[in-house]
Amino acid sequence: MSAVRYRPATLADAELAADMMTAAYPAMPQDPVIMRLRWESPRKGFAHGRFIAEGDGAPIGYLGWIHGPWDKLPDRHCEVEVWLEQRHLDRGLLVAMFAWIGEQAIADGARLLMSYCAEDEPEMLDSLAALGYRRERIERCWELDLRKHGARLVADAKRACDRQSGEGIELTTLARWSDPNGLRKLLELSNLTAQDVPHTLPIIDETYDDFARRMEAPDRPHDRIWIALHDNVPVSLSYLKFPPVRGTVWTSYTCTHPGFRGRGLARAVKLQGLAQAVELGVPVVCTDNDSENAPMLHINEQLGYVARPGFVEHHKRVTK
Repeated sequence: MSAVRYRPATLADAELAADMMTAAYPAMPQDPVIMRLRWESPRKGFAHGRFIAEGDGAPIGYLGWIHGPWDKLPDRHCEVEVWLEQRHLDRGLLVAMFAWIGEQAIADGARLLMSYCAEDEPEMLDSLAALGYRRERIERCWELDLRKHGARLVADAKRACDRQSGEGIELTTLARWSDPNGLRKLLELSNLTAQDVPHTLPIIDETYDDFARRMEAPDRPHDRIWIALHDNVPVSLSYLKFPPVRGTVWTSYTCTHPGFRGRGLARAVKLQGLAQAVELGVPVVCTDNDSENAPMLHINEQLGYVARPGFVEHHKRVTK
């Protein structure tokens, strides 16, 4: 292959990027519709760079960097990503691509580079190690066979709903909840509980506009977003993402207000979404959790999830 060239990616390249990311790691297909929406509407205050790598005049991969507002990130961390199509997979090329995108992030002011790759991507792991990245955290991934466990999950969901109802908790969907301030209440719950997720780097609160836009995306139908209400206040939330074109159905987020933990609410709302997926004919759903999130890992085991390769979070400090 001739020398690799990098060109800035435009909005018109979103589908191409999704295709190449899928070709780079087929176990996690990327949806082109959702990819374009993300590119069209980045989070407020976030900066990014997107590039297409070309070899012999043809696209071979996608590279990018993204970070939040520097005034909210004292460590000035920036996520960098490299997706090289498997037919071009080469350790030396990966090292060069990671080095190149890292330099782009540093030029924008990054002082700490962060990158993810799957546990079953040895070339990616080796390339990051060769560049001085160190392993920081592990995101555990799980897969649940709904054809095998469907009947049990539907029955468990009914029992959980009856139990919570008897304790003054209503399990319902966002579509059925008529509160005009519902999204603002859900945002408050989401931002509050996000800080409880085990993390090393700061988690920036989401703005209302960003949250509302994300919740209106086509992979999150409101009749499949499950909430637990106490006196019309959401105290637990769980929903699956249903990609409109391609990809596996994944749990997007599950949480419970600190004042209502220990009552089985996270399991109850998660069960409602899983039972609904069974009824919709979804064969498999996946989820992911930080390796230190013991409560959610326990729930996954109880529900019948089995482990699949997770993702390794890598850090590289580029200044003292």
